[in-house]
Amino acid sequence: MLANQKLLIETMQACHRHNESILSLVSKVCSKMSLADISSECEQVREVLKDTNSMFSTLQDASTADLSQVLGDVKKYASEVVTQESREMQTAVNQKADALSQDVNERFKKLEARVLSDLGSGEAGEGKAKGDSQLLKKMTNRMTD
Repeated sequence: MLANQKLLIETMQACHRHNESILSLVSKVCSKMSLADISSECEQVREVLKDTNSMFSTLQDASTADLSQVLGDVKKYASEVVTQESREMQTAVNQKADALSQDVNERFKKLEARVLSDLGSGEAGEGKAKGDSQLLKKMTNRMTD
């Protein structure tokens, strides 16, 4: 445990005890002045403060950890978070890539169907060179669609 932590916990505990003392005095004064409502509220708060005394032992137990152990725990947590987020991001990227791949495949199928239908409806009497140039023009036009 670091010296500052121990000092902080002891200071908080001292303030806690002082608050209990002040509440006790206020409660006594209120009962002498016949202010029963305020007196009972003071006693209730004082009882709550007594119930929370165990908090200081818990704080002291929790703060006894070695700093290197705490840093190790933080590093472990950070690496787990990074690993989880990277898995989620990889899953999202894979899903988007699959969707884009399907879209591209569908577009190529449509293009193939158009080219094949254009070839099937082409004129038979024309020369091969003229047919090829027309086919290239049609493919270029279809690809720009």
